[in-house]
Amino acid sequence: MFQSDYAAAFITGLFGASHCIAMCGGIACVLGQRASNASSKLAVSIGFNLGRIISYSIAGAIVAGSIQAISNVHRSAYMLSILQWLAAIMLILLGIHLTRWWSVLNPVESMGKGLWRKIQPRASRLLAVQHPLSSIPLGLLWGWLPCGLVYSNLTLSASQANWLAGAGVMFSFGMGTFSVMLATVLLGQQLNHVMGHRWLQVGSGLMVLALGVYQVVTLL
Repeated sequence: MFQSDYAAAFITGLFGASHCIAMCGGIACVLGQRASNASSKLAVSIGFNLGRIISYSIAGAIVAGSIQAISNVHRSAYMLSILQWLAAIMLILLGIHLTRWWSVLNPVESMGKGLWRKIQPRASRLLAVQHPLSSIPLGLLWGWLPCGLVYSNLTLSASQANWLAGAGVMFSFGMGTFSVMLATVLLGQQLNHVMGHRWLQVGSGLMVLALGVYQVVTLL
C-alpha cells in the first residue's frame, strides 16, 4: 500500500503542475529574473525547491506521526480505514478543483491562512536577499503556503500512520512538483503561458480525479 501511495503522491504533484504554477509561479519567476546567469538560475531553483520539499516532508512526518501516536493509544483500525477513504475522496475533489470546473478546495486552502500570515513577512524579507543560498530558507518558508494540492497529499500522508512513511509520501509529492517548478525558474513567463492553457488544466485535473477513483476501487 505504501509504495502505491508514494506513486499516487508523485503523480498528483506532477499532474497538479498548473496549480503549482498558480500558487508559486510568481515567486519562481522573480527568483529566475534576479539570477545573474544560467548557472545561478539553476542553483536558485534547486535551492528553492529543495526547501519546499523539506517543508512538505516535515509536515508529512508531523501529521502521520500524530496519527501514529493516536492509533497506538487507541488501537483503532477504523481510524486508519477512514483516513484512507478520506485521502481517496480528497484526490477526487482535487481533480475537480484542478479542472477549474468547481473551486471545491478553496475552503480547505483557507485553513492555513493564519499560519501563513505569520510566516509571510519572514519569507518576504528573504525574497529581498539576492544571494543564491537565500533560496533554500525561502523555499523552507514557502512550503507552508496554504495550498489545496498540499493538503490533499497530507491527508494521504496521514493515512500512513507512520511518521517516516508520511514524510516519504510528501517527499514523493514534492519530487512530482520539482520538474515543473524548476522549469518555471528557468523559463519564467514562457512556461506560465503554456501551463495556462485550458486543455492542460482540464486534462491534468481528470488524471488526478481518475487516480482518486482508482484509490477508491482499491479500498472496496
